[in-house]
Amino acid sequence: MTKEEFALLSDAIKIGFPIVGTVFGAVIGGIAAYFVSRQSHKNERLKWAEQRRHELLISACQGVANFEHAIATYTTSIANHVQNLPGVIDMAQAREAVLTQNITLRLARANLKVLGLKEAEQHLEEYLDATREVVRKGPNLSAERAVALVKLIAPGPTKFYESLSSSAFPAP
Repeated sequence: MTKEEFALLSDAIKIGFPIVGTVFGAVIGGIAAYFVSRQSHKNERLKWAEQRRHELLISACQGVANFEHAIATYTTSIANHVQNLPGVIDMAQAREAVLTQNITLRLARANLKVLGLKEAEQHLEEYLDATREVVRKGPNLSAERAVALVKLIAPGPTKFYESLSSSAFPAP
């Protein structure tokens, strides 16, 4: 090998290897960027889904709480009425509030179905069974039954809230 050929080969190696290294580095960097970006996007989607799930849970709780307040007020007004106790609660207005809050209750039940929270749905239905009797019979309830229903309804659907709590914040 002549001196010129050796110099040409040496220059080719000096120039060629860094170019090949740069190309390989760019390919490896591009592949790594793709996988990191894909994982980041997946994590963002999971984070968004969890945030949306939490919003639906909060919405369901608010809907049930609004209905719970309205039905407790109405039940108390009925109990006062059938026992001939003086009451400051207007029974007709309280009944109207129950009927108005029924919409938020329906939305809450729909959210529970979307979220697949069957246990929470079951506990809510148990609570609603007592409220249906109040709405259906109203002031025609006996004094004893009205007082019994107040005792059932006034504390609210605690089992429902407890089941939501365990699904919203699972134990580690």
